[in-house]
Formats: sequence, C-alpha cells, structure tokens
Amino acid sequence: MTNRTMAEGFAFLLADNRTRLIHGVLKSLYLRPTDDDYHDYFQEACLLFAEAYCDFPQNIANHETDLMHFAYQKIRWRLLDQRKRATWQQSCCECSLDSPALSPTQKELLFLDPASNSPLAVTAKNDLFARLATLCTKKQRDYLLSVVVRHMTDSEIARYYHVSRQNVYQWKRGVIKKARKLL
Repeated sequence: MTNRTMAEGFAFLLADNRTRLIHGVLKSLYLRPTDDDYHDYFQEACLLFAEAYCDFPQNIANHETDLMHFAYQKIRWRLLDQRKRATWQQSCCECSLDSPALSPTQKELLFLDPASNSPLAVTAKNDLFARLATLCTKKQRDYLLSVVVRHMTDSEIARYYHVSRQNVYQWKRGVIKKARKLL
C-alpha cells in the first residue's frame, strides 16, 4: 500500500508538461478545446490522474511510463463512462411538440410507432385511450381494458366474460367505429 497523496499527484501531473496526457485522453474521446464542456472534463481528468497516482502499486521513480499508461486507461474509461451516461440522459429527456429539437418527421414517428415508449407517445396514447373509453359502453370499455391492459385475445376475452366470440366481435366493432370518429 502506498502513502501518496492527491496533492503529490497534482504536483507530479503539473511538472514536466505531463498534462499532455490529459489532452491526449480528451482528444481520443473527440473532445476539443472549443467544446463547452472541455474544461470540465479536463478538471475531472486531473482529479482522476491524482487518484491513479495514489493507486499505482509500483515505485513511480522506476516505473513512470507504467504509471502514465495506468493513468491514461483509468482516465479514458471513466470519462468515456461519463460521456455515455450524459448522452443517455440527453436522449431520455422529456420534450414537447413545440421543441425545436424535433423535426416534423420525428414528431409524426413518435405517434405512429406503436412500440415507442417516449414520454410524448405514452401521453398521447393515454390521452387517446381515455377519450375513447369515455365514448364507449361498459362492455366496450371491458373489451378495451382486456386488450390494452391484460393483452388478451378475443377468444380469451370471450371465456373471461362468459360470452360468445360474436359478442366480443360486436364490442370490438363498436370500439373501432368510435376510434375512427375520434381520429
């Protein structure tokens, strides 16, 4: 176990132009000095270098090249994880139809894609479902709930409600007719 401090790690980094290592990591991650978050990543990388300096198991005077490789990998992997997390968080943010970030085609796809789980599509689906449910009779609402919530087939619905499949088809036709009026 080494007794190195973070302060020693910072001093080591700043001596002999070793910050080139940090710039090299940032360049490998396609971060440029003109990027808004470049300086934040640079500061984070400096902290990570100091951690790597403290964690390095060998004698630094004899194994400086190994330390630089060790620090490079530690910094690169951690910053890469941070960038992936930031990208994921941006892609999962909620947006509205008024958002300039969405093109008209993207807005249409949010509604047309039945597998879309975007907050916008879920809200639209729930709104349509709620409006449709208010127009339906009790039996038609039962059909809607069975299909949408329970994911039942028409035959399963007929068995569940102890009715014929013809009755279920009538409920279904009524729901479809009312849905067409809404759309």
